[in-house]
Amino acid sequence: MFHTPSQTASTATAADTPSQTSRAGSGAPASARDTSPTHQARPLDLAERSFRLLMQGPQPLAVDGATLGPGLPARPIPLDELGAILLHPCCDRATRDGVWRYLIEQARTHRGAWMVAAVALAAPMLRRLLKTLAETLPVEREELEAELLTCFMEALLRVELSWTHPVLRLSRLTQFGVLRAYAAAQPDLLTEPDTTGDQPALRYPAGHADLLLARAVAHGIITAPAAEMIELTRLEDMPLSVYCRERGLLYCTALKQRQRAEARLAQALAAGQLSDEP
Repeated sequence: MFHTPSQTASTATAADTPSQTSRAGSGAPASARDTSPTHQARPLDLAERSFRLLMQGPQPLAVDGATLGPGLPARPIPLDELGAILLHPCCDRATRDGVWRYLIEQARTHRGAWMVAAVALAAPMLRRLLKTLAETLPVEREELEAELLTCFMEALLRVELSWTHPVLRLSRLTQFGVLRAYAAAQPDLLTEPDTTGDQPALRYPAGHADLLLARAVAHGIITAPAAEMIELTRLEDMPLSVYCRERGLLYCTALKQRQRAEARLAQALAAGQLSDEP
């Protein structure tokens, strides 16, 4: 079954300090190497090194491939090997999504070592996101990277496991969290450039708006792609421009599709078609 060592990530992190990874000359005093910002390891590097230390222990973190689902070897799989499997082109999306849902659950339940593991396995995605954010935000790289990790760990606790594409959702929550952190200095970061003209945007009811969208799809009021676009761009605050860019859609086409879908939702709400009652 699954292994959850009692040793937490804090032990590994403490053992893997910047003084050990410094590129300063071996003859320099340890204190000089530790206090030089130029030679300090960056947060993502430290997380990955902490993860490697955890995997060198007598009971490395592992998952049971036979229990976790098809697409994985039917044996205990150490998490460093699991990371390589997830990045392989042959790994299908259903397998990747199932693994990530499990990793998110473990990070929430056990924190410590599993949180470090989630960061390390998400490192390729986080580095791509870091590059994108660095092009937008005039912030020191180390500061931006630390904020990125903070927002990612918060996203691990916030993301809904019922959502599709958990890694994509983690990426979006992390990105928006970083942008929100710097929005006070740059308020335009969170401004969505689209406009609905004289028609006010649909006000979604408080509570489980995602369930409302699911009922609308089940009743045939809107399509599943329209529901996903509304969920991401309205409920999760992803800019519509970003949504279109990532999917290769024309902005004005997507805007009209969302307007039509929200108009149908408004009519259905007014007619009582989306009530909680069966």
